[in-house]
Amino acid sequence: MRLGLLTYGLDRPLSGIARYTVELVRALARVEPAPEMFLLTAGEPAVLGSANGYTRLPLRGCRLLPALITLGNVLIPYASRRARLQVIHDPTGVTPFLFGAGEARIVVTIHDVFVYSCPGTNTLLDTLIYRYWLPRLLPRVDAVITVSQTSKGDIIRYLRVSTAKIHVIAEGVGTAYRHLPAEEVSKIKTRYSLPERFILFVGSLEKRKNLLRLLEAYNRLSAWSGRWHLVIVGARNFWKSTPVTQTVEKLNLRSCVQFTGYIAEDDLPALYNAADLFVFPSLYEGFGLPPLEAMACGTPVVCSNAASLPEVVGDAAIMVDPYDVEGLAEAMLRVLTDASLREELRERGLERAKQFTWEHTARETLKVYQEVLNS
Repeated sequence: MRLGLLTYGLDRPLSGIARYTVELVRALARVEPAPEMFLLTAGEPAVLGSANGYTRLPLRGCRLLPALITLGNVLIPYASRRARLQVIHDPTGVTPFLFGAGEARIVVTIHDVFVYSCPGTNTLLDTLIYRYWLPRLLPRVDAVITVSQTSKGDIIRYLRVSTAKIHVIAEGVGTAYRHLPAEEVSKIKTRYSLPERFILFVGSLEKRKNLLRLLEAYNRLSAWSGRWHLVIVGARNFWKSTPVTQTVEKLNLRSCVQFTGYIAEDDLPALYNAADLFVFPSLYEGFGLPPLEAMACGTPVVCSNAASLPEVVGDAAIMVDPYDVEGLAEAMLRVLTDASLREELRERGLERAKQFTWEHTARETLKVYQEVLNS
């Protein structure tokens, strides 16, 4: 099978969707029989290295998203014909296939439709893509992959895609996410000047991650017990993060809340290991990989009961209403002060995380490719 994979955002700090793309490419290269892979690259995918069993087909001038969903519509079918591709998979959900994909079948991963499900948390570009672009382009694709039953329901409801066209394939946890020796954990704490005991959040600093309520809950927790700092890991986007930093000032939390900014993925497993608790009160997630990564590292998790998160964590985390500040504070305190509960969550989390592998994601995705080829 001659497979084209559209890569975007791999030449900058990786977002959740970019990480999905990277892990899928790596896992597809490991399965047997592996497809012959061609990367349609919008920007230089340095994170994938230079000798991983694929050929690059550069989409010149498409590094930025507005260019990809305009110029990309012309360059992709040209590249597809030149490389004689049989299937093109867009893992980003951008769907730049206005003029098709040459002779290739088209598969698109739509991770979520948060513009509809969590309104008021998106940019103008998000609105244009989800409300005006995708409804017109998705009827032309051969298959849609999504990462949870929640997202499948939302795609059917808001984007009018038929059930038969949608395939639910969960994301996986990389093998680097595991319990690590104490010396590795100690090194990461020193490298980032982390406090001795802390609660961890990993994610973007945007409205739907619910950080303002997390800060309010942490403020209440601090009033009950000031033993734990709060460490917030994620790339800063100024217009999104300003309300967060303003809330830290308003609640007088500057001395006990630490923003690390973006942290390289190689350092994340040790960071999860170092935390006493991982908290993820998101209002909406198409999948929600960080709680799963935390569980794979043996870190107890408190997360919201919204959207897809119950599908991901099962009974291996404490779930709370993301709008209930008091409930979130109480859940964090309960886990932090109950040693038997922490150990129970740790054991359940480790077992739960074993159910999600990138190898399984790749094999199920290959089945979709084969299905569209045979249809």
